[in-house]
Amino acid sequence: MKKILVVTAVLALMGCAEKKPLTPEEQWQGYCRSVGNAARTIMLDRQNAIEKESAIEHANKIEDDITRNFILEIIAQVYALPIEEINADVDAAREKVRAKFTEKCIATPHDKMPNYKPF
Repeated sequence: MKKILVVTAVLALMGCAEKKPLTPEEQWQGYCRSVGNAARTIMLDRQNAIEKESAIEHANKIEDDITRNFILEIIAQVYALPIEEINADVDAAREKVRAKFTEKCIATPHDKMPNYKPF
């Protein structure tokens, strides 16, 4: 019984331990996952008839230049797709655009990190 209590206490303390700081590469990977998720959300907005002008207006409020440029590029490409193509299989279209922009972001040279705070 005492062993279980000790093991539980050790596991609880390990769970509360401070996380190691992320390397720049890990930060970029996390950022790119967020960019991919944003692309998926932009596709969802397109599928739900949100106007391109509204999406651009919202994107222009983003303060970080790197992020704003990624988002504006995503908006341009997503809104250029034919509506029939994106509504043929809505889930597949969202996943495809998420994967495409995640990979594109990861492949982008990143000498400067965006102003990004992971959750």
